[in-house]
Amino acid sequence: MPICKRDGFDNMPSRTRDETFQDNDEVFFCEVTKEIFRDYEDYFRHVMVINSTVWQCEATGRENLTYAEALRSERRARKKMELFKYCLRAPVMLVIESSKQSSLKTLSALVFKFIRKRYFINEEVAACHKTTKYHAYTVIGIVPHTKTPPANGVYEETDKLQYKLRQKGQNEADIIVPFDNIRRQRHEFTTENVHMFIKDNITRVDGILRPKPESYKKYVSDHKVTFQNIFIGKMPHFTPSKTKPSKITSTQDTSKKKQSTLNKYFGKDGEVENDKNVAKGDKKRLQKSDGEAKLLKRVAEQEQQRLEELKRVSELERQKAEKRAKLIERVEAECTALLTKTDDLERTDQRLLPLYKTIKTYIPLKFLGDVFMIREFMHSFPTILSGIDVFPGNLSFYDMSRAFSVREVAGPLSDIILVLLGSVFDMQKEEEDECTVNYLLLRQESRKQEPLITMSQATRAHFYSKRHFSFKINELPIDSLTLSEVLRLHLLSSGAVVRERVEKWRMKCRNGYSSSEDPGLSLRMRHPHILRALKLYTFYQLPYIDILRILRCLISQILTYSSSLSLIEERMEQVSSTRIELRMLLATENMRLSNLQTQKRTLMNEFNQQCMEEYIKTDIEKKKQLEEKLNKKVAELLAQSERERRKFEQQVQSFNSSLFNFMVYLGMDRAYRKYYVLESMPGIFIEHTPDNLDVCLCEPPKNATVENALFSNLANLPKNRKDLRAYLMKMYTNEDKQAAKAEKASKSAKNVDSINNAKENKEDKENLLVNGITNGKEEETSTKNEEQSIETAIKQPPSQYQLFMCTGDPRNCIVHDERNADRQRWAYIYDKDDIDALIEALNPLGERESHLKDQLTTLRQLIVNHCRKCPEDLLTLEDSNQLRKFKSTMMSETNRKYNKANFGFPEDTDINEVMLAALIDRIIQFESDIYTGDLGRLKVKDMVKWRSDLQSLKYDSQVKLQWGANNHKIIANDGDDYEEEEGDDDIEMDIKESGAYANKPFRDPGDTLGDTLEIDSEDSGDELISLHDSNTIRTHVRNCASALLQVEQAIERRFIKKPFGAPLKAVKNKELLEKEQNRGADRLKQWETSLMESTSFSQIFLHLNILHDCILWARSTNKSLCQVCRRGSDEDKMLLCDECNGGTHMFCMKPKMKTVPEGNWYCKRCVNRLGLRNENEENKRKNATQKRKRVFDIEESIDDEMVFVTKESERERGRASGNGRRSIKRLQSNEIEEALVIDDNEAVQDSDEEAEEDSNTEQNDNENSDDDEDNESDKEENVDDDEVDDKKKSEDGSEQDEDDNVCVVCSYDGSDLICIRCKDSFHLECINMKRAPRYNFICSKCKSVNGNEKRSPKSAKSNGRDVLDSSSDEDDEDSEPLAKRARKSRPSLRNSLQNGFGSPRESAKSTSQRRSIRRTGDDLPLNSAALYELLDDVMKHEAAWPFTRPVSQAEVPDYYKIIKTPMDLAKVKSKLNMGAYQLNEEVMKDIQLIFQNCDEYNVKGNEIYGAGCTLEKYVIDQCTRLNLPFKPSDMNAPE
Repeated sequence: MPICKRDGFDNMPSRTRDETFQDNDEVFFCEVTKEIFRDYEDYFRHVMVINSTVWQCEATGRENLTYAEALRSERRARKKMELFKYCLRAPVMLVIESSKQSSLKTLSALVFKFIRKRYFINEEVAACHKTTKYHAYTVIGIVPHTKTPPANGVYEETDKLQYKLRQKGQNEADIIVPFDNIRRQRHEFTTENVHMFIKDNITRVDGILRPKPESYKKYVSDHKVTFQNIFIGKMPHFTPSKTKPSKITSTQDTSKKKQSTLNKYFGKDGEVENDKNVAKGDKKRLQKSDGEAKLLKRVAEQEQQRLEELKRVSELERQKAEKRAKLIERVEAECTALLTKTDDLERTDQRLLPLYKTIKTYIPLKFLGDVFMIREFMHSFPTILSGIDVFPGNLSFYDMSRAFSVREVAGPLSDIILVLLGSVFDMQKEEEDECTVNYLLLRQESRKQEPLITMSQATRAHFYSKRHFSFKINELPIDSLTLSEVLRLHLLSSGAVVRERVEKWRMKCRNGYSSSEDPGLSLRMRHPHILRALKLYTFYQLPYIDILRILRCLISQILTYSSSLSLIEERMEQVSSTRIELRMLLATENMRLSNLQTQKRTLMNEFNQQCMEEYIKTDIEKKKQLEEKLNKKVAELLAQSERERRKFEQQVQSFNSSLFNFMVYLGMDRAYRKYYVLESMPGIFIEHTPDNLDVCLCEPPKNATVENALFSNLANLPKNRKDLRAYLMKMYTNEDKQAAKAEKASKSAKNVDSINNAKENKEDKENLLVNGITNGKEEETSTKNEEQSIETAIKQPPSQYQLFMCTGDPRNCIVHDERNADRQRWAYIYDKDDIDALIEALNPLGERESHLKDQLTTLRQLIVNHCRKCPEDLLTLEDSNQLRKFKSTMMSETNRKYNKANFGFPEDTDINEVMLAALIDRIIQFESDIYTGDLGRLKVKDMVKWRSDLQSLKYDSQVKLQWGANNHKIIANDGDDYEEEEGDDDIEMDIKESGAYANKPFRDPGDTLGDTLEIDSEDSGDELISLHDSNTIRTHVRNCASALLQVEQAIERRFIKKPFGAPLKAVKNKELLEKEQNRGADRLKQWETSLMESTSFSQIFLHLNILHDCILWARSTNKSLCQVCRRGSDEDKMLLCDECNGGTHMFCMKPKMKTVPEGNWYCKRCVNRLGLRNENEENKRKNATQKRKRVFDIEESIDDEMVFVTKESERERGRASGNGRRSIKRLQSNEIEEALVIDDNEAVQDSDEEAEEDSNTEQNDNENSDDDEDNESDKEENVDDDEVDDKKKSEDGSEQDEDDNVCVVCSYDGSDLICIRCKDSFHLECINMKRAPRYNFICSKCKSVNGNEKRSPKSAKSNGRDVLDSSSDEDDEDSEPLAKRARKSRPSLRNSLQNGFGSPRESAKSTSQRRSIRRTGDDLPLNSAALYELLDDVMKHEAAWPFTRPVSQAEVPDYYKIIKTPMDLAKVKSKLNMGAYQLNEEVMKDIQLIFQNCDEYNVKGNEIYGAGCTLEKYVIDQCTRLNLPFKPSDMNAPE
């Protein structure tokens, strides 16, 4: 039975217990005690006592329970106690009797320990014998571990005993098992069972816990159980506990100390049955004694007084009980009110919210929310947006304001849409790289309902782009001029049907995304008028509300791709982990505070214990020392705690800061106003939208006029219901006590005031005659002042309207009336006081405001710091002057970037006019580039008139235009990624297996658009923009398309590349090449068809850009670069290929060319790729071959100048005899051919070296040759007749003398130069020249003899090599080409000793070194071949990945603050391609700069640092191999 204050709940016998009840009698049933009452007053008292009393479970001792909870606890305890093993109850009783303990806890532990170490006879146990499996046995005996019993008869080491067991239900032999192999069932013997059994079966006798007599008799005496019967040996001796002597000496004192029961609450009118019995007995005794009448009367009076007193006391007790019950009811109600959150509009304790500032900007207010969202999106996701660098420092407010207030073609609005659309295209390409995307056309029976119909039509947009442009939509060129058409095609193709494999991949990698959920598909179905408008007009001419719809659509599409989802999930995981760490940090801080209090208590206890010692009590000095030591320890403890607290606050601040970085939406208030904190705009922004509108409440609750003090102090109240209940009970009890004291004080004060008032009245009457007038005025003024003070003190409570609460009137409700004039669509606050006022005014018990208040309270300091930079001047433009000032500032801030947003036209110029002018300029410029670059020519009579007519909008084609396929079939590309399901016979297929496009009519993918499903009321009021079809615009579009068609047909087909031309790679199979050319022509005709069907300027711009990208501009004469040196300088010395217009400097050729050849000339690339041949080279090659064969067939010994031998052969020739004649070695024909091939290969390898020789070197050579002329003029005057004869023999092809190649100065062979006039040979050293001149050499004798005569060119030989004929600069007019000297001759190893030269060995060494230097290119200013080889090898290295591209500022924000001169390999190669370098050292300096930057920014051990170190070592090795100068950085500097 539940107990109250350690007394049982003994119900008094009810007056109606013996009564009988009839059917339909009205009774009162108590559910808790299962009793009925006829009298309501009895029932009420019974229920009040049950509910207002705190109960305790009698079995377990649990406190602070209700009556029902106590009953349930007792029932559960009884069930657990019944599981206690019956055979163990007798040993427990014996131990309790022997232990003589006074503490229940100690007794339970002692009994549990005793029983756990022993098994008793006839107890059922589980044991394992010879196996690991346990079986049920019965203990039949106990075997001691020693034969001799202990001296005292008590076996202490019970774990060494062995037990004799018999298996239950088996006739097998008994077994003996040690203690460790026996165990009990877990539920049969537990600490809880033992404790409850002991508690239920003991009683306290003289302070000692003994078994109850009835329990002891039941378990021990009746069964005659002794300890020796159930165990071996004697019962151990237990140390009895000490008991205190009882202070109660009489039963009378005991009755005084005993606590009263609750029985008095169950009698009516305070009557007690015992008192009645006593009264009746007294009356009988008094009646028997006649002589004691007076005594009887006195006793009766006393009895009457006693009964009245009892009645009065019982009434007071009843009043107290009722008061307490009401108090408990009030406390429970307030606990519920303080702990239960309700809807904000249903609460009656709201406060006034602060007033917000209305936002008034240059952007229309109805677009402000979408504009903020777009800007915030671009600020929050810059890493996934392509081309976001177009906005340095991200999108500014001025850029955004200009985008949605000024209509421009190339303004900030175009950049925004380019960034978003480009990001979508890049994500599509990433998706295609991971999973090939194939689009399908559904069968007719599969597309009978939406959205399948629209999805199938979206597939046709992909087919349209591939058919007419030969590109996918995400591959189309996109800029501000083509943006409208590309955007239209993208929206039309959104949501196209894909194959099942792709759909599964999207479901897996894009979080369940499918094509039917594409935001572009939803836009097409709901607002098709946007796509119709884009077919005729540009994106910039749409109403701003439609522009915002498109921007929202693109943002939604970006957020569906895997890269965006991965970033969002990463941020969510970061937020989740941060919150977990924050909770752990708070828990750690609470533990620290708890440990701090524990340490302080420990120090205080130690101090108190030390002070209790006798020598400390008498010694005051030592006590002071202990106090000082204690204070010092406490101070150190507090100081350390303060440091840890500061560290904790910093960590909490950092965690909140990381959470705040991803916080945008804070919450809503009572009126459904949304609160935002934007990263891109400091401040708290409040949006009051009609999204959450509901109907007004029928009976809205009125706000309380007096604010409850508890709600104002809610933050300091306990959060637990139990603690809150105790807090309120204590508070109200104290209030009642204070009220009682105040009432007594007021009564005493009234008595004193009455006396004082009487005296004052007398004095006033006496003073009235003297100062009556003044007193009257004073009374009037005093009454007025009192009235004013009362008026100011008593303020009118705020109305529901002012509180932003529902008024119940739909016409005058600021919450539910969308058109209410006081509703602020957008507002903001930024001041610290306003933020604090908002936090104070929010209701912590409202469902919406509680969340908002928690967010603001937690992030208050971060929000305040963020709002300090709020641009109030940009958000509050009150009057027209501020608007004009803002506009001028906006235009000036963005003018540097968008000064030509309309291509030079004024700001208010019509967009169609701007697009038309820009298109005409582009077409004319395009035609000019084609014409001046020799890529084609217009087929018109008067080209100037054609251009002027086009510019003056009077276009005249001058010819008959034809376009399209002309009804012949076109073979399409076999590699299309589009398929169509079979069996669709009713739909015209755009793509078949045969790829036949030609016979299919043109069909725009936007022709099947439906009706607009959603029409906003704002559409009609968004600027009066006319987007109807215009004949004038159609005419201009048609004329521009026709002009572009003429330009396209004027281009020669050999200058068009794929997909409209032949492939650039060499195709050896002519049939395959012709097939590819036909395919390109067919695609070009499809391009012509769509061009002539264009309906907007943007479509023509798209066709123009596609055609522009398919032209081989590298073959244009305007952009021709030398194929060898890759420079465009020296245009007058550059030959252009008659096939590809590729340029080659004449001095870069191997061998060099002096004059322009006759007939067609083809570059080496065209010769190798197309198999073309040059006529002049063929003729010269034949002549050279004949000469070589004639020389080697006739002569057994050949001249050095006609034989190509290796260096070894030259060295052997260097070992000639001393008589000045070289040894002659006969070569076979095959050896001669091999030598020629080897030398030709060497000439090809040295072509890049020759390319770097410039005109300055030529001038120096000419000057040197002039100086040689003066020095040698005297020696060259007399010509020997033998030499003349030798020359004649040489010219006639007769036998050649071995002295033909002998220097005329030193008489040694192996000359370097041959005069083209007199055929004399010279060494460079003999005529004081450092190297051979670039052009034909003429000796000083010939110059002096025929200096004034016109020289007739003759062919010559130099160094024994056949070279191409060329002419000098002076003889450009000669028709006969002159022979050009080769770069260097192969000199003989003999020099003249007579002229002061060294030995032949030294001469050979010097010439060999000079030749090797020329071949390696070390003395060249710019060795292009080696540099390109170096860059290619370095960029392919595995460690080059951080250095191939510029460092992204978004990924590394502080890089450009540290590195002032950034450099990368791509930039170095680009500068080399553009001819920005002049010396090898300049290139190597930039490469060195890359590694210097890496060493400066990165730290050793970093991944980038390691890659840079590895790559620099590789560069060092390559530069050593290529003989290039390179200075390593500190990363690899020698120590």
